Amino acid sequence: MWKVAMSDEVGKAIQSVLERVNQAAARRPKVTAAREALLRSSGSEKQRCRSTSGYTLPAVSPRLVAVSKTKPPEMIVEAYRQGQRNFGENYVNELVDKASDPLILESCPDIKWHFIGHLQKNNVNKLLGVPNLFLVETVDSVKLADKVNSSWQRVSGAGSQRLKVMVQVNTSGEQSKHGLPPEETVNTVKHILSQCSGLHFSGLMTIGRYGYDLTLGPNPDFQMLLTRRQEVCDSLKLPLEEVELSMGMSTDFEHAIEVGSTNVRVGSIIFGNREYPNSAANTPNPSPMPSPAPSPEKTSKLVSEEAAKKMHHLTVSEH
Repeated sequence: MWKVAMSDEVGKAIQSVLERVNQAAARRPKVTAAREALLRSSGSEKQRCRSTSGYTLPAVSPRLVAVSKTKPPEMIVEAYRQGQRNFGENYVNELVDKASDPLILESCPDIKWHFIGHLQKNNVNKLLGVPNLFLVETVDSVKLADKVNSSWQRVSGAGSQRLKVMVQVNTSGEQSKHGLPPEETVNTVKHILSQCSGLHFSGLMTIGRYGYDLTLGPNPDFQMLLTRRQEVCDSLKLPLEEVELSMGMSTDFEHAIEVGSTNVRVGSIIFGNREYPNSAANTPNPSPMPSPAPSPEKTSKLVSEEAAKKMHHLTVSEH
């Protein structure tokens, strides 16, 4: 009986989040076909990218990564049965255990694992052995890129597909956050493209500061990542639409999508509050169903809705 209840709750949560993802994508500012034609006729592709980058965004729906940190394999399987394929984990050991779990291996053959936590060089080999590893989102230095590249070439063998990676940028400048300094973004991406033949550069990732008040305007950390993407594309001659942006979590994913995120990382509003061992917050519940989402996320949704009208009048700038 509890499995039916859990399946129902997880299914409803995923559908609710997907609906909010699609609604946020629909609120993105759009450029008219006439203006696009005018910009194309100008003969300057760089000018066209700069003129439309804040307005035209990838037509595909943003990717939802369900963050399953601390959650049991059974809940991942239920989410998979509801159609979810991309899952994210913050810790190497936990990802290794889940990805190798017999239940997940049997029930989720097409699962795509994202590593979204801080990666230390001494854990690279362990991470790269994960079945169905899809994307490492947190490469934050040239040295780490070199380690991931050499290890991937060794464990995957010649002729294998390149490993997708993102470069993590510390857009907020907080010491508590990982990621490289924004001014090092272009050189780090250039190094991956030129020196790491086993890696496929997929885009940029950031966490940003928590609790930003959207009524003040666009999140400056997200704007910073947009700016760095433009610099990367201009400097390295990369098509803007081929450089993804991973930004936005449970409390701010809608705003992130509105301003250009193509990859959002959402956990607690799908699976319930996280449960940590030896924590007062880990008191067993009488019901096995996921615990309710934390109140800050409800507050964030209200703030996002309140800010929507104001956001409609704001120009989303990458400068």
